[in-house]
Amino acid sequence: MLIKETQVPYIANKIVIDLLNSGFVTFNHGLDKAKSLVEEILMENVEEEREIENEVKEIIAEQEEENEFLFYDVDRRELFSMLKKRIANEDGFILNKTDRLNNLAHIIVEELWDNELIDYEINDGKMKNIVFNSMNSFIKEKYQIEDIVYEKLRNYKKELIPGSEEWELVFTKLYEQELKKRGML
Repeated sequence: MLIKETQVPYIANKIVIDLLNSGFVTFNHGLDKAKSLVEEILMENVEEEREIENEVKEIIAEQEEENEFLFYDVDRRELFSMLKKRIANEDGFILNKTDRLNNLAHIIVEELWDNELIDYEINDGKMKNIVFNSMNSFIKEKYQIEDIVYEKLRNYKKELIPGSEEWELVFTKLYEQELKKRGML
């Protein structure tokens, strides 16, 4: 998955902050309404990808039941990836990172404008570039941030069990701290 559900609010916040800081955008009804709309658009995209992945998992599970011996020498990740590409292509869902972010940027700018949440006096291409760069930089930085947070969790004063509710809460808190340090929250 390119974007996870838990990252949607952070990405939406970064997009709105970057639009504000660009100096080219006026928010007609405040930042919160714009952020909510961006979150909605991103969440729809994430859910669509999740549906495709669930469909792929069902296909693989059905095939394993019918032909259990067929899967002995199969690289499951490669099979998953191939099926996901095929189904995404059939459904018209964009998987390529650059194309997908470009398409999302187009939709976000168009929806913010159509809903009269923003005004701008630069060309649409520059607006889309601001949104695209915002999402792209978040995705690049998320790996660095996650590594820092995982390291902090390894050295945490109390040993936490990965996946537990307490671990998730501490992870979220540390993740948000790192985002704040980078001006992304």
